[in-house]
Amino acid sequence: MRSWLFFLVSIVFSLGAVADIEVSNSQPDMLKLAWLYGGVEGDLIWFDDRGLTLSGMALIGLLDDLGIDSGADREPKLDEIKAIDRQYSKALLDLLNRIKFVKDRGIGDEGIKLLEAINNAELSAYIASILPSYDEVLKIRRMIRVYKTQLDVDWPSITRVNFKLGQSSLQVQRLRWMLTVLGDLENSELTRYREAIYDPMVIQGIKFFQRRHGLTANGELDEPTVQALNISPKRRVIQMQQNLWRWIMLPSSPPPKYIKINIPNYSLELFVLGELDLSMKVIVGKPSSPTPALLTRVTRMTINPYWTPPTSIIRSELLPLNSREPGYLNHKGFELHPVGKKDNPVVKLINIAPMQLTELLKEYRLVQAPGKDNALGKLRFTIPNTESIYLHDTPQKKLFEGDNLALSHGCIRLEKAGVLFEHILSTQDNAKEIRRALGLPNTRYVSLSNSIPIFITYLTAWVDNRGKLQLRPDIYHLDREI
Repeated sequence: MRSWLFFLVSIVFSLGAVADIEVSNSQPDMLKLAWLYGGVEGDLIWFDDRGLTLSGMALIGLLDDLGIDSGADREPKLDEIKAIDRQYSKALLDLLNRIKFVKDRGIGDEGIKLLEAINNAELSAYIASILPSYDEVLKIRRMIRVYKTQLDVDWPSITRVNFKLGQSSLQVQRLRWMLTVLGDLENSELTRYREAIYDPMVIQGIKFFQRRHGLTANGELDEPTVQALNISPKRRVIQMQQNLWRWIMLPSSPPPKYIKINIPNYSLELFVLGELDLSMKVIVGKPSSPTPALLTRVTRMTINPYWTPPTSIIRSELLPLNSREPGYLNHKGFELHPVGKKDNPVVKLINIAPMQLTELLKEYRLVQAPGKDNALGKLRFTIPNTESIYLHDTPQKKLFEGDNLALSHGCIRLEKAGVLFEHILSTQDNAKEIRRALGLPNTRYVSLSNSIPIFITYLTAWVDNRGKLQLRPDIYHLDREI
């Protein structure tokens, strides 16, 4: 968990003005400016005798989209071009170094690719290749530019008011304008008097805005809706830039088949050859025990799993609950398994008093047997990682009906675990035999012959297939201003 948070904080705080950032002394020599310019003809990479080249424009566009100050806000004088050309190059080298930090890429290889691109006049293509080749990356870059050019306005604020249909108010007029500018309400020719009337059009606009922001779509100006409305487009640009940086975590190109979980959206999507093949809701970690961003694979499935709760859950939840309701753990199928001494029998809790249980836990571990009350449900999906995170079924299906699905201790509960199981099973050689095990009470471990990549991401802003900007609450408070 700490390593993931360190990554996010480092990315955010490293986005200062490029002019103030020097190439690290620990950086390999081949990525220093002297090495770069020594490997190309002439003194300029981004300018020619006609001014800034197309490659230079592509670089400035990328830096601008990422929120990095390129210093390109004015036309340079002739005697400044050489220095500015090196400033752009320094910005690119710094960007490559950050990408190395995120992905642990070979920075030397990256430097050779850059030099080849310069000498082969393929620099524009190289700049385009720096960010991963996902449609979502192009969409959010376009939206950043839309917001910068079309929504660079002084943003008003509104307060929470319970309007009634037909009520006239200047705040309604302001609200209607805000919803229209953001694209949540169609632009209509209304008189100044009609613009101030609270009508069904405004209510529908509020609902559209709420759905786009992951809020309860009740059409009311409740507190979460007012807070979201009062965030200016300029701040949304910063949020989109931060999420563009998060895409750098992902592989350069999408695998043929992969699973993507977006933590703030409480969603799982499975893509096959770029097409969405399966989607479902997920329950993720609550803010006190957040689910980390991970790049890993689904390597194994467990049918009828045992659940061994961590010590923290046993002490803070299970033992206090069993003390208040003696027999609770026995009723839920918990039992004591020996630690180390394999010959010791499993101890049932039917006649174990709460105080006695505390003493027994010094020699045994508390385990929940498979069954209808098992916290992992019928299925568990193993994803190798250092944070002890996995995906699993759950008997508490009603939880998925709520709006806030940040409820777990860090692991990810699946709304349709059986559907994901069947999809994965269809690619396995012994599918029929494995499927029969679902109807049996025994625990069965299934190692996948073809593991599936899974990206657990933290995206609070993206553009959907209709071209609409989707925003979600920053449930772990990881978004920071650049």
